[in-house]
Amino acid sequence: MRSTFKILFYLKKNTPKPDATVPVMGRITIDGTISQFSCKMTVPPNLWDTKAGRLTSKSTLAVKTNITLDKISIFL
Repeated sequence: MRSTFKILFYLKKNTPKPDATVPVMGRITIDGTISQFSCKMTVPPNLWDTKAGRLTSKSTLAVKTNITLDKISIFL
């Protein structure tokens, strides 16, 4: 029997911070069992690419955030 494993990063848009940023959340799915966690980061929602699960600009914030998301993916 084959096992499935997926990682998804998304924004929790229903809880914006006072500075208009929103938390980045992660979801791991293994054989249909879901586990969600906070990535302990907040980002501006206008820079988020939903399909890629990453920030789209070349700003310092975007580069650092994308590197951190890559590190989280590698350790899982």
